[in-house]
Amino acid sequence: MSTSIQLHDLRFKPYLSEEDIQKRVKEIAAQLTAEYGGKEPVFLVMLKGAFVFATDLLRYYEGFPEISFVRTRSYSGTSSTRNVEVLLGPTPEEVTGRDIIIVEDIVDSGHTMHRFIPILEEQNPNSICLVTLLFKPEMLEKELKIDHVGFTIPPKFVVGYGLDYDGLGRNLESIYQLED
Repeated sequence: MSTSIQLHDLRFKPYLSEEDIQKRVKEIAAQLTAEYGGKEPVFLVMLKGAFVFATDLLRYYEGFPEISFVRTRSYSGTSSTRNVEVLLGPTPEEVTGRDIIIVEDIVDSGHTMHRFIPILEEQNPNSICLVTLLFKPEMLEKELKIDHVGFTIPPKFVVGYGLDYDGLGRNLESIYQLED
């Protein structure tokens, strides 16, 4: 894993290596394969941050899921605005009577999923499973059931592996944490 990086005015130090991330993503994919084997779930990928995690998760998943995308907005800079907008959502055909696996990059305050899951429930899915690569339990403000967590992390801002700081850093293979 490389040394610290600078994005705009902030420095980030190495936090989770590419090897550690890939190992955990494989484990989650195996768990999902066991749970949804023989079914055709719909993976709802939360854009933009979860696209890298979802790509690897789907490569390791042993089955034939459908894939759809959801785009919400709730961040400005390094903090959540707590105001969640759904900019792009799944169609009722993708949700009704289907097993839904939401693929999220990070759950911190819980506001995004607290707002989005009821929208899905209105479309009568067979089931909803929430998978997140990162979880910050100390930041959680809304009660939320998370079915699979990649890593539980402290309440520091992170970038890399799909996560960004003002649009930068998504392409990093590892995850970096804001330096003190």
